[in-house]
Amino acid sequence: MTTSPKILILGASGYIGGTVLVDLLKTHAPENITALVRDVAKAALLEPLKINIVKGSVEDVSLIQQLARFHDAVLNFAVPFAGGDGSIQALVDGLEARAASTGIKPVLLQTSGTGSIMYGSNGEAGTDVWKDSDHERWEALPDEAFFHSGDRIIARAAERGIISAYIVMSPTVYGQGTGPGNKLSLQIPAYVRYAKRTGQAAYIGKGENIWGNVHIQDLSDLYLLLLAYSLHAPDSTKATEGSHGWSNLIYAGLDQHTWGPVVTLIGDLLHARGEVIQAGASSLEDGKGDLYMFGTNSFMEVSEKAKALGWKQRGPSLIEAVKMALPVKAADQ
Repeated sequence: MTTSPKILILGASGYIGGTVLVDLLKTHAPENITALVRDVAKAALLEPLKINIVKGSVEDVSLIQQLARFHDAVLNFAVPFAGGDGSIQALVDGLEARAASTGIKPVLLQTSGTGSIMYGSNGEAGTDVWKDSDHERWEALPDEAFFHSGDRIIARAAERGIISAYIVMSPTVYGQGTGPGNKLSLQIPAYVRYAKRTGQAAYIGKGENIWGNVHIQDLSDLYLLLLAYSLHAPDSTKATEGSHGWSNLIYAGLDQHTWGPVVTLIGDLLHARGEVIQAGASSLEDGKGDLYMFGTNSFMEVSEKAKALGWKQRGPSLIEAVKMALPVKAADQ
């Protein structure tokens, strides 16, 4: 692979994509990076970075396939909970066409999430532990699960081995993003907004449900490690025989939490700041909170495949990050 790979990014103005883009620019020249953006406002956010910008939609599969054919690596962060299979297949088709015409093995890193394995309800603790090495279990998961139909497209590409195709599956992502666009995650801000709107923080049901988590900077580190490995060791990136391609799924979580104590801390910190009426947190029935307030479980064992890449935690824990994001005002200390 060339020492100056051409990299295409979808979702570069988003929370994860923007953070990874900024980190990529520390070691890759901006003229070698292209971002697909859907409108002028998104383009304006990226222009100061001096990267190449193409305006278009992820629904324009012809454009996406053509762009993929001219890049050595694609990082796809523009992934909805459901749907989007057309653009994912277009990326695979374009990169496989590039491999056929150049003899070079391109890379595709596909963003996914553990929403595909959510189970349980009403904040009850789960005991079912998934592993990213449970290949038969991933194969059996129905395509109706969040993200999974798109993930299956990547797994099949990994099984063929024409391109280096990987799924990066994140749990709860937290911390301040460093990209030029969205800097906020989904779940923690949802609990903060609910508390400010209603006057008290709240979790779902018992609040004992378990989710995995990862700091945004640690997640970015994993993308860069996996990209570097795939570019420099292409012969070792084909999925393991008999895994249906799922050996190229990598879980991107380093820790886990239960929601009750986290949300109670949020309530206490907001109360100390004078932003809510009641300290602590109350309990809500499933479906009564805001979007991204979950009563389910969604966690896995830390990935041995990720650790083999040299991945380790650098960022603060979730609890530490919440305390940093909601410091008590000096007048209240």
